[in-house]
Amino acid sequence: MDSGTVLLVFLAVGLDGLAGLAGGVLSERWLQRRLPALVAFAAGTLLSTVFLEVLPEAVEARGEAAFAWAFASFVALALVEWALGHHHHDAEAAAGHAHGHVHHHAHPGAPTLPSALLASDALHNVGDGAAVAAAFLVSPHAGFATAFAVIVHELPQEVGDYALLRAAGWSRARALVALGAVQLTAAVGAAGVLLGTEYLPSLQGTVLAIAGGSFLYIGAVDLLPELRRGPDSRQRVVGFLCGLLLIGGLHFAERFTGGHG
Repeated sequence: MDSGTVLLVFLAVGLDGLAGLAGGVLSERWLQRRLPALVAFAAGTLLSTVFLEVLPEAVEARGEAAFAWAFASFVALALVEWALGHHHHDAEAAAGHAHGHVHHHAHPGAPTLPSALLASDALHNVGDGAAVAAAFLVSPHAGFATAFAVIVHELPQEVGDYALLRAAGWSRARALVALGAVQLTAAVGAAGVLLGTEYLPSLQGTVLAIAGGSFLYIGAVDLLPELRRGPDSRQRVVGFLCGLLLIGGLHFAERFTGGHG
């Protein structure tokens, strides 16, 4: 592991952290218009990254065991969400700060507590940081694709979290400080993988497989259904296809030029 890889990992984690402040920086009018397409774009980037970058690299590193880890991750995330409350992306409501791009971390119908929201977000960010680090250890291309997918998904997610904190009575400054602090947990996940792989090289493939399963769940179960919601379905479909084409185009361009993977 060289210093350049470490630098790339923490630059990516830093950009992911900035995405966590999007809800308080972007105008509500812009979010109301663009967030549905952004959610669909995130679905396209996540799913294409899973199948073209993350899972193939995990299989190369861990063999068929990677599928077991990915499946376990998918099922575990589903069980956690069913136990805590369904996690869905209501883009228009989030932009309007009415109901939010909601992570329902309580039972359906109950208000989401800020402490529960931030704790869940912190755990999510640890996983994101770990996935980014594991991908960069495989190759810069896999790292960039994974980091991009994480950041794009982070935008609508954090907009919803910000909306929920504001709806709970938090001031703009307090909500942004809290979300910014929570973003630092991604660095913990990244550092854990970077240090752990020094002593357990197989950890890299395992983390990628787990990330693949969680990305697949988020993209297919949480984000993809948004394509069928609302009157602006064309905007959503275009966003989804752009996400697919961007990651897919970069992947096949790299193969054509003889790059890694």
